[in-house]
Amino acid sequence: MLPRIGSSKFVSHWILLTLAASIIAALDGGWLWQWAALEPAKVWHGEVWRLATWPLIEGGPLALVFTCLAIYKFGGELAVVWGDQRLWRFARRVVLAASVVTCVLAALTGGGHLHRLGGWAVADALLIAWARQFPQRGLTLYGLVTLRGRDLVTVTVAVAVLFALYFGPITTAPELVACLAAAAYPRGLL
Repeated sequence: MLPRIGSSKFVSHWILLTLAASIIAALDGGWLWQWAALEPAKVWHGEVWRLATWPLIEGGPLALVFTCLAIYKFGGELAVVWGDQRLWRFARRVVLAASVVTCVLAALTGGGHLHRLGGWAVADALLIAWARQFPQRGLTLYGLVTLRGRDLVTVTVAVAVLFALYFGPITTAPELVACLAAAAYPRGLL
């Protein structure tokens, strides 16, 4: 069962912030996209806010809908069990880990030109946390297969790895790191 809209202030604010930032970014001629994107070269030059702002802006309507649905479904159900503070702490740690590791990898490999926006990494991390928190609950994919617990975590990580094979590990580093951080998140904190 889905949580009621507004049952978690954090989830509600997260969705509203993502919607507002994405819509403004779509209408402002690219200024907000440029200001908020995860760009390792700019982070290394002191623009550290980029470590936290990049997942709040989606570049397209379909991605925006799916990100908000993931925050609502998985974040909403986790907030009921964990509470807003614990969910905020988890999301913050995963996003910062993904950001920092991506910047370090980009610096080591010369990928400083990277420019990333979007909530795919957050959606994956929430999905993995949800699957670990509720291992017996199933998620049906496209009406074809229902996955639970460890299988859902494995498939989520495998899809991120598949994208990395096609688009490159540095380009997809935020998603890969977010998946791994959520999968390895200490059991005692879930």
